[in-house]
Amino acid sequence: MNKKFVALVSSVVLLGSSIALTACGDDNKNQFTIAYLAAGRGETYVEKLYEEFQKTDVYKDYLKEKGLDDLKLNVIKGGTDTVTGNVQNAMNTGTKVDVLFLNYNMSGVALTESFVRSKQLVDLTSLLDQKVYGEETTLGDKLVPGLLNNYTIKPYGDGKVYTLPAFYSPTGLWYDASRFDENGTDGKYKLPTTWEEFWALGDELNDAIEANNNKVDGEHPALFTYPTAGYFDGFVYAAIAGIAGEEKFQKVLGYTDGIWKDSDVMEALKTVVKLRDYLEPNTVAQANKESFQQNQQAVIGSADGKTKGTALFVPNGDWLPGEMEKSTPEGFEWGFMALPKKDASSKSYVTTYLENVYLHKDGNHSELAKDFLLYYFSNEGAKIVAKEAKAIIPTQDALKNAETNGISDSTIELYNIYNGDTVAVSGGFAATESVTGLEWSDVLFNKLNDDVFNSKNKNTSIEDLLTAWTDKLEEASDKLRANIIK
Repeated sequence: MNKKFVALVSSVVLLGSSIALTACGDDNKNQFTIAYLAAGRGETYVEKLYEEFQKTDVYKDYLKEKGLDDLKLNVIKGGTDTVTGNVQNAMNTGTKVDVLFLNYNMSGVALTESFVRSKQLVDLTSLLDQKVYGEETTLGDKLVPGLLNNYTIKPYGDGKVYTLPAFYSPTGLWYDASRFDENGTDGKYKLPTTWEEFWALGDELNDAIEANNNKVDGEHPALFTYPTAGYFDGFVYAAIAGIAGEEKFQKVLGYTDGIWKDSDVMEALKTVVKLRDYLEPNTVAQANKESFQQNQQAVIGSADGKTKGTALFVPNGDWLPGEMEKSTPEGFEWGFMALPKKDASSKSYVTTYLENVYLHKDGNHSELAKDFLLYYFSNEGAKIVAKEAKAIIPTQDALKNAETNGISDSTIELYNIYNGDTVAVSGGFAATESVTGLEWSDVLFNKLNDDVFNSKNKNTSIEDLLTAWTDKLEEASDKLRANIIK
């Protein structure tokens, strides 16, 4: 599906409000603490939500019931590398955190995973049957269908909900839309829709690079780059669902015995390993937290627009245009597509990245926290988040009202990928106890840099690399399956 996006211009407005920043000395009973990742979603949406929430009867009735004059908002926030540590430090010094907008697989302290393992989250299952603030629709009916059927939301596989999707976004392949047209004419490429077409385009590009004295440049691009190996989470899940099927994808997430040696699953993983032969040559050296944006720039080209990029596709999420805004030429059009189909008659699959919100069982104001979540998912809450975070929350009405709420056309166009024959899949594996010496994300993604794409492996066959990878995945999966939390 060919989607075009004009580079976005964003701004951050700081709002004045009554906020205590991790004021651990305050009495917990007189403050309401919310922790959130202040990054791609901005740094104001929680504060503004709480400011408006304070005006509701729900909030006022709670204060009256508890004999409180007010509840001051206590915010714990920070970037990806700091916020989980900030939360942990605050909790260690006595702060009771009520609401957490934090994700799995965050760098730094694996806080969400530790909460799940120690069963410290509030069961939110009954919340799905309650009406959102000011409306007659229940939360369960209001959410976008399909987002609750995964281990991220139901970590113990018992059907109970412990986290909710605060944000959702498709992760797929981004490209310079000006380099493609419908028929691949006038010096432009045809956008591949199947894996067969994808690899054929890669061969065409490799032939052109070879004819250019094996030099990659703006006129002779490589097929693919990636920011860091961790970004393959948006690639692997959709590849497995699309090639091996949704049933086997669920078995993968549940650590089913022998699943990584299943022929269909191995065929899906082969799409990752095979990229080795189509990779932009600077990718591996730059695939780290210091230089990853250079790989993203390889799709954009020069910041002045005079030179095209040296790679056609990069896997990423909806934050990419905003993240690269300062080095994106004026008028640049982003393209976005789901992973190629297995064949012409198959469906497309797009990994849907979920950003989570949950309640800690030790929070002092759990009932009010639940009401805050019902406010967040209301149309009123969606409007605030749209204005402050430039984002669409995962409710059907939020997408329907996106234009009215001021969401950019480019963002709306991105979310339209869920229309038609594209199927959303969400990763998130069954919750397990930690296994000493085993970091699942390393085996599944992060070690691809060294174990697959590093130049030291250039003479190793694709089949041998695939076998070595799946051997490690199966071994690690066995250990994790033995430690699934019941």
